[in-house]
Amino acid sequence: MSERAELDTESLSSRVVAAGVVELSVRDETPAHAGEIRRACNDAMDAVEGDVLGTVTEAEVARTLNELEADGVVEGARDDTSPTGKGRPDYRLVPPAEAIRAALANDDRTAGLADRIGSLDS
Repeated sequence: MSERAELDTESLSSRVVAAGVVELSVRDETPAHAGEIRRACNDAMDAVEGDVLGTVTEAEVARTLNELEADGVVEGARDDTSPTGKGRPDYRLVPPAEAIRAALANDDRTAGLADRIGSLDS
Protein backbone atom coordinates (compact mmCIF):
# COMPACT_ATOMS: atom_id res chain seq x y z
CA MET A 1 0.00 0.00 0.00
CA SER A 2 1.22 3.52 -0.74
CA GLU A 3 1.65 6.60 1.41
CA ARG A 4 -2.14 7.04 1.05
CA ALA A 5 -4.54 4.65 2.69
CA GLU A 6 -7.85 4.02 1.01
CA LEU A 7 -10.50 3.27 3.61
CA ASP A 8 -13.45 4.47 1.51
CA THR A 9 -14.82 0.96 1.06
CA GLU A 10 -14.27 -0.09 4.67
CA SER A 11 -17.17 -0.28 7.14
CA LEU A 12 -17.30 1.90 10.24
CA SER A 13 -16.25 -1.02 12.42
CA SER A 14 -13.27 -1.69 10.11
CA ARG A 15 -12.23 1.93 10.40
CA VAL A 16 -12.45 1.71 14.20
CA VAL A 17 -10.29 -1.42 14.24
CA ALA A 18 -7.78 0.19 11.87
CA ALA A 19 -7.69 3.19 14.22
CA GLY A 20 -7.01 0.84 17.13
CA VAL A 21 -4.01 -0.62 15.33
CA VAL A 22 -2.79 2.88 14.46
CA GLU A 23 -3.11 4.01 18.06
CA LEU A 24 -1.09 1.04 19.28
CA SER A 25 1.45 1.60 16.51
CA VAL A 26 1.91 5.26 17.46
CA ARG A 27 2.55 4.14 21.05
CA ASP A 28 5.07 1.54 19.77
CA GLU A 29 2.87 -1.31 21.02
CA THR A 30 2.64 -3.28 17.78
CA PRO A 31 2.60 -5.97 16.66
CA ALA A 32 -0.47 -6.60 18.83
CA HIS A 33 -3.00 -9.42 19.09
CA ALA A 34 -6.77 -9.05 18.72
CA GLY A 35 -7.38 -8.66 22.47
CA GLU A 36 -4.99 -5.71 22.74
CA ILE A 37 -6.49 -4.12 19.64
CA ARG A 38 -10.01 -4.65 21.03
CA ARG A 39 -9.09 -2.76 24.21
CA ALA A 40 -7.69 0.14 22.17
CA CYS A 41 -10.87 0.23 20.04
CA ASN A 42 -13.20 0.19 23.03
CA ASP A 43 -11.14 2.86 24.81
CA ALA A 44 -11.56 5.13 21.77
CA MET A 45 -15.26 4.47 21.14
CA ASP A 46 -16.34 7.83 22.57
CA ALA A 47 -14.56 9.56 19.66
CA VAL A 48 -16.79 7.86 17.05
CA GLU A 49 -19.63 10.01 15.72
CA GLY A 50 -22.88 8.96 14.15
CA ASP A 51 -23.59 5.26 14.07
CA VAL A 52 -23.77 3.66 17.47
CA LEU A 53 -21.26 0.84 17.75
CA GLY A 54 -21.23 0.25 21.49
CA THR A 55 -18.28 -2.00 22.15
CA VAL A 56 -16.60 -4.55 19.94
CA THR A 57 -15.86 -8.14 20.89
CA GLU A 58 -12.55 -9.87 20.37
CA ALA A 59 -14.21 -12.14 17.78
CA GLU A 60 -15.44 -9.10 15.82
CA VAL A 61 -11.99 -7.55 15.97
CA ALA A 62 -10.34 -10.81 14.83
CA ARG A 63 -12.76 -11.11 11.90
CA THR A 64 -12.22 -7.47 10.95
CA LEU A 65 -8.44 -7.84 11.19
CA ASN A 66 -8.65 -10.71 8.70
CA GLU A 67 -10.56 -8.43 6.31
CA LEU A 68 -8.10 -5.57 6.82
CA GLU A 69 -5.23 -7.96 6.19
CA ALA A 70 -6.82 -9.04 2.91
CA ASP A 71 -7.13 -5.34 1.97
CA GLY A 72 -3.45 -4.67 2.78
CA VAL A 73 -4.09 -2.38 5.76
CA VAL A 74 -2.55 -4.69 8.39
CA GLU A 75 -0.18 -7.63 8.31
CA GLY A 76 -0.52 -10.56 10.69
CA ALA A 77 2.17 -12.95 11.85
CA ARG A 78 1.81 -16.04 14.01
CA ASP A 79 4.23 -16.97 16.74
CA ASP A 80 4.68 -20.68 16.11
CA THR A 81 6.56 -21.16 19.35
CA SER A 82 3.45 -21.91 21.45
CA PRO A 83 3.25 -25.49 22.77
CA THR A 84 0.14 -26.20 20.69
CA GLY A 85 1.39 -24.44 17.58
CA LYS A 86 -1.72 -22.27 17.59
CA GLY A 87 -0.30 -18.92 18.58
CA ARG A 88 -2.57 -15.95 18.04
CA PRO A 89 -1.54 -13.72 15.18
CA ASP A 90 -0.05 -10.35 16.02
CA TYR A 91 -0.86 -7.46 13.70
CA ARG A 92 1.00 -4.39 12.55
CA LEU A 93 0.18 -1.62 10.08
CA VAL A 94 1.27 -1.88 6.48
CA PRO A 95 0.76 1.76 5.40
CA PRO A 96 2.23 4.56 7.50
CA ALA A 97 0.14 5.51 10.56
CA GLU A 98 -0.24 9.05 9.18
CA ALA A 99 -1.87 7.67 6.00
CA ILE A 100 -4.52 5.84 8.03
CA ARG A 101 -5.02 8.87 10.27
CA ALA A 102 -5.57 11.08 7.21
CA ALA A 103 -8.12 8.61 5.80
CA LEU A 104 -9.95 8.56 9.14
CA ALA A 105 -9.99 12.36 9.20
CA ASN A 106 -11.83 12.39 5.85
CA ASP A 107 -14.90 10.72 7.39
CA ASP A 108 -17.04 12.75 9.79
CA ARG A 109 -17.78 9.61 11.82
CA THR A 110 -14.11 8.85 12.46
CA ALA A 111 -12.57 12.35 12.44
CA GLY A 112 -12.55 12.24 16.25
CA LEU A 113 -10.45 9.07 16.11
CA ALA A 114 -7.98 10.83 13.81
CA ASP A 115 -7.78 13.72 16.29
CA ARG A 116 -7.24 11.27 19.16
CA ILE A 117 -4.41 9.57 17.26
CA GLY A 118 -2.91 12.96 16.34
CA SER A 119 -2.79 13.94 20.00
CA LEU A 120 -0.72 10.83 20.75
CA ASP A 121 1.91 11.94 18.24
CA SER A 122 2.50 15.19 20.11
